[in-house]
Parts: sequence; C-alpha cells; structure tokens
Amino acid sequence: MIGFLMVAVNFILYVLFGILVTGMGSLKKSEIMEGVSLASPGSKVSEIILAGFFFYYALFTLFAVPVTYRWRPLSMLSNLWCIAVAVVTVLSLIVGRKRYAEAVRTLVAGTRNIRELVIRSDDKDNGKNRDKINSSMIWFAAAVIVLLAIELTVVLYSYQFTLDAAYYVANVTTSLQTNSLNIYDPYTGDWQDHFEMRYFFATYPLQDAVMCYVTGIPALIQTKIIMASVSILLTNMLYYMIGRELFGEGRRRAVFLMMAFAGLVNFFFSTIYTTSTFLTTRTYEGKCILGNVVLPAIFYIYIKIIRAKDKACGWWAFLFLVAFGSTVISNSSNMLVPAALGVLFVPVAVRQLLKRDIKGAVLTVVRMGVCMLPGLILMLTYVAYVHGKFVFYTYPK
Repeated sequence: MIGFLMVAVNFILYVLFGILVTGMGSLKKSEIMEGVSLASPGSKVSEIILAGFFFYYALFTLFAVPVTYRWRPLSMLSNLWCIAVAVVTVLSLIVGRKRYAEAVRTLVAGTRNIRELVIRSDDKDNGKNRDKINSSMIWFAAAVIVLLAIELTVVLYSYQFTLDAAYYVANVTTSLQTNSLNIYDPYTGDWQDHFEMRYFFATYPLQDAVMCYVTGIPALIQTKIIMASVSILLTNMLYYMIGRELFGEGRRRAVFLMMAFAGLVNFFFSTIYTTSTFLTTRTYEGKCILGNVVLPAIFYIYIKIIRAKDKACGWWAFLFLVAFGSTVISNSSNMLVPAALGVLFVPVAVRQLLKRDIKGAVLTVVRMGVCMLPGLILMLTYVAYVHGKFVFYTYPK
C-alpha cells in the first residue's frame, strides 16, 4: 500500500515541477502549453506531467553530479534535494495558483470529465446524441483499464534476474548502506578508486536512493514496485497522448483501440529487439524509461512541432528539456536520442529546402543540433574516458 501511495506522490511531484516549468501562472504567455488548462477534460494535464517528469530529473542531476564528484555522502544530497523540492513546490503553488483554483472548481462542479468520456459525441451526429450513453466507449475504456491492470500485475510480480536489473537495485542498496554515491561496486561491495563514467552522469538510481533515504522505503520496493509502476503508467499515458494527437480529441474509441493494441503488442511481441522486453521484464532499468517514455515523448513533440509550424518555439524548448532529462535516465540515451532527433528532423529540413524555405531549414537544423548537444557532449565525454583521456577519482589526489 505504501508503494502505491508513493506512486501517487511521484505524480504529484511531476505536476508541481511541470506547472513551474511550463509557466502555467501566465497561460497566455506560455508557448509550450498554449491552450492548456488543468480543468480541461483529461487532455493537457498529461503534458504537464510529462514536462514535470523530465524537469524533475534534469534538476536532480544538477545537484547529484557535483555532490558525487566531491565525494559527499548520500545524506547531504538527500537534504539538498529536499530543500530544492520544497522551493519548487512553493514556487509552483505561487506560479500556478490560478490553475489549481480551476482544478478545484472543476472537481467541486462534479464529474464533467467522466461524463464527457462516456457520453456519445462523435463527429457523425454533431453532438445531437450527447445525452445518450455510449456503451461501446465504456467497453473500450474498460478493456484498456483491465489491460493496464494485467500489465502492472505481470510486471510487479515477475522475477527479473539480469545483471542490469541487479545493478539498479544493488546501487540503491549500496548507497544506503554506505551513505555514499557510486564509490562502491554494487555487484561486489568493493571500493572503487575511480568513478565509472558509464553511470556517473546517469543519476537515475541515485534519485531512488534519495527517496529511500528520506522515506525509509526498502530499495527493492522503490525500484521494483514504485518506479516500475511509474514507468508503466507514463508509457500508457504517452500512448493516449499520441493516439489523441493522431486521431483527434473526438475519436476516443480510436485512441483507446490504439492503447489496447499497444498493450497486446507489449505482451506478445516481447523480444530482445523491442522496447516491450524492457517494459515487461526489465522495468527496473533506465533503458525501460528510455525506450518506452523518452522516445515516444520525442515522437509526440515531433508531431506537435510539425503541426505548430512557425509557432513551435515553445515545443522546441520542451524537446530540449526531454533530451537533457533523458541523459539522466540512461547512458544509452546519449546515442539514441540524437539518432532519433536526426531521423525525425533531417527529413523536415530537407523538405523545407525543397520548398526553398532556406531560413526554416537552417532554423530546424540549428534547433535540432541544440537538442542533440546534451547527449553528444556526454557521449564524447564517455569516449574520452574509455580512451584514458581523464578519470574522476573517488578520493582526493
């Protein structure tokens, strides 16, 4: 029960961080979330959560890396992060006070969101049958909920034995027992004379250690139940967001059908070559979030940028936030995220060139390059480390 309560706490934190970074207090001035309202039925809140998730980890790594580099203890990082979260919470409540008030008024007003979910409002009848219960809509929604519940049950009760999965649990446990950060080998417990750069900037496990230190939750509960559940819920939220963007707000049946299909694919197309493997059997790992949250988020923002055309500046900022935040999740993102950005946006620039839109093509390439920078810089840093160009020791030297 405590584990599932902490899942809710995580999403509350993402909302708080998301509202701060998207500037919800000045909605008309916000380009990223233009037209967003916490009171809107089930729509733009997902974008706030998504932005908050990546902002949360991006900000965390700015605290974690310096503390780790200077050999400071986990307790110090935990105290600093608690202060940072408190500051962000206060600022978020101030900045987003208008949106919180709208959300409260919506909840008090009744079940408007649920009613709009089950009442027929297809384009064919132009809203004439809005008072008629849409039984097929209920069945679609129920099927998706059942599928999500099965997915959570299978993942949370499965036994995972890969070395990477063991690392994510052992790293948190080792940090807690030694009150240190990446100084001891999680597999053996032996002291390391230098930091392993493969994990130095990927501070995702350290955040788990901080949560365990602050709350007293065991490392296995934090990694296997709490963050695994968060990963699955974020993944399905992105399925909904992408489906809604592709099929439109009024085609909810198509959206739910896409979610159901994606769920079936995750269950029955789980191979080493798909992200389904990480979602269903390796949910401990940062690679699970990379494959099932980061890359779909990039694709979602790509759709938004294409449709926004000349008004996409804010969405590009959102994309940079995702690209920077992904470097915290997994070291693999340093290669995959720039590659994904190139696959998506190079054709956009070529198309603009064919239309003789030189300015637009140059702007697209420059923005794409800026979004690639965090991953490319860390990838080159790791290559330099592998070739012996530098090393960060775990003791003063």
